Amino acid sequence: MSERISVTEVRNALRCPRIFALGRLRRRAVAFPVGSSCLGSTFHRVVDRFASGVSAPPGYFAALPGGAPRDDVEASLGRWLLDGLVEELSSDPTYAAIPGEVDDLAEALRELARHLAGRLAALALHPAEALREVVRAGERSFESALGPDGPVVHGRIDALYADSRGQLEVVEYKLTDEANEELDRAQVALYRELVRRAEGVEARPVILRFAPTLRETAMAPADSDALLERTVIPVVVQAATWAASPETAPPTSRRDICAACPLAQDCAETYPERLASRDDPPSAGPRPRPTAEGPINEGAAVVRPLATTDDEDGRRDAEAIKTRILAELKKEGVAAVAPKPALVGPTLFIIEIARRRGPVSHLDRAADDVQHRLASEDDLVVTYEKQGGHRHFVVKRPKPRRVYLGPLLEQRHEWLQAKAGRFVLGQRPGGEILTGDFSDASTPHLLVAGQSGSGKSVLLQSLVASLVQYHGPAAIRFTLVDPKRVTFIGPTFKAAVGAHLDGPIRYVAEETLPVIGQLVDNMEERYRLFEKAQVSGVDEYNEQVEPAARLERRLLVVDEFQDLVAEKDVAQEFFAGIKRLGAKARAAGIHMVLATQRPDRATVPPIVRANLTGKVALQVSSQVNSRIVLDAGGAERLLGKGDLLADLGHGLVRAQAPMIG
Repeated sequence: MSERISVTEVRNALRCPRIFALGRLRRRAVAFPVGSSCLGSTFHRVVDRFASGVSAPPGYFAALPGGAPRDDVEASLGRWLLDGLVEELSSDPTYAAIPGEVDDLAEALRELARHLAGRLAALALHPAEALREVVRAGERSFESALGPDGPVVHGRIDALYADSRGQLEVVEYKLTDEANEELDRAQVALYRELVRRAEGVEARPVILRFAPTLRETAMAPADSDALLERTVIPVVVQAATWAASPETAPPTSRRDICAACPLAQDCAETYPERLASRDDPPSAGPRPRPTAEGPINEGAAVVRPLATTDDEDGRRDAEAIKTRILAELKKEGVAAVAPKPALVGPTLFIIEIARRRGPVSHLDRAADDVQHRLASEDDLVVTYEKQGGHRHFVVKRPKPRRVYLGPLLEQRHEWLQAKAGRFVLGQRPGGEILTGDFSDASTPHLLVAGQSGSGKSVLLQSLVASLVQYHGPAAIRFTLVDPKRVTFIGPTFKAAVGAHLDGPIRYVAEETLPVIGQLVDNMEERYRLFEKAQVSGVDEYNEQVEPAARLERRLLVVDEFQDLVAEKDVAQEFFAGIKRLGAKARAAGIHMVLATQRPDRATVPPIVRANLTGKVALQVSSQVNSRIVLDAGGAERLLGKGDLLADLGHGLVRAQAPMIG
């Protein structure tokens, strides 16, 4: 009998053959946690029930007249889909604990309604008839042997659609960002092949991605078939061998997998031979030297640059833009040179320009025209920055490169593991990793600010995840406060930090104020212990006592703290506790991270700014907001989506916050 392999297992095998093999040893497919959505199954149930009901739609949809306005069709489809969501919510009261994700799910369903309304509008049919033409089927199972002697692959597609010409489409719904784009393309290409082999029909592969805004990715059949032949089928054939002999499965070629893999320990036990990406500590590197040269300084590399080792496309684009800038300056009568190679960051290029002769003011005057020309002719977002005698063109990268937390943790493994409280904040434009240490007198507490869409929630998740990566609950514990209920969510994040929490996530002031009071009491109790032991702080104390008596570091993380202090009495009590902790909690090993999307004078009073000396600003709405956080402008010109400026006690530096993945 031929080996049977599920499409989920094929995804795992494409990601890492050993993940597939370990799943077979466990007798179940491994759920790799990167890029998952805890409400994905809910979405699929709602949409599948919708698809199964297109032949008998609700009365309000069936009553739509032929030629009904697109907005009316969209509203009716949205009502239909949201009614399905309401049915799900009413059946399970636990949804009430995650209103943020439920809102995202509702928005994804509205986006699907908008998408389908657009498709129906392209057909000159009654809306109900047009819907039956477009949505041909919901979830369906398919299986087929890939080749005469190949294994049988089985899987369940999300839907079959048809376009305005009647061409079938095999549709895959995704509720996450593009972190797994390559695997998603391989998966939907494989589904196309299963449909073709099982039913003899051609179907174009389509990915509908909700994050929550819908983006459609359609693959040309030729590209799909080429991907299948080049990548997928060879792995499927090999997987049959790995299933029979798991010890023969080779390691992954991706360096970003091992740091985030849920089976890393099992892998080390099953495949004990050394694997660099899994077992080796990073190359040692110096810690950042104190610098204070402005918003973007180069400083000392923490590790060897990541961006310049495997980013050939970025370097090529940066060089082309540098050549363009020099040519435009020449047209302006300015003879300029680029004294250094461009810094190729994940989201921006930094190109230093210097005058060959004459005063730098000539360059400054010409730079404005160069900016406008690059913006109008090349659609580039460019700023011109002055840092002492240095001049830089900072260019938003046309094709940004994502930054993931796993590889950064791997690079700084040795330093992070040496002491609890050390964290990764991001990757700097030159590739260096920006790190911080709560035990450092410069950064015992952090103030984080960023408007909606700036990437603040992702930054906070990554910061917490980096703190727990190499330290258990006995070394560090968290109190998380999330008034909007949207930051500390998701099964991957909760699974990673759940054991480190001192209790449930808090949402309102009535739950938070007692916790702050308890932290103040804990701080005072620790100082009594230090006095008795004649030590000055938590690290010295832990060196003198038995492991079981050691004190863990405590971290209070409050997102959108302004939502807790709307009432004057509450605000006074909250800020009084913050002041006491900020003034003396560092040596006791108790730290704070306060975050807000409204860094104005009313939200961030002087008492907060004075006691939270570590500053992190993502994109904010104005220079005034930037100065409130950083005592300097610049954050209003950031690019959003994790682009940040940070002052960790050694001057401002720019970085890109990583994503968990």
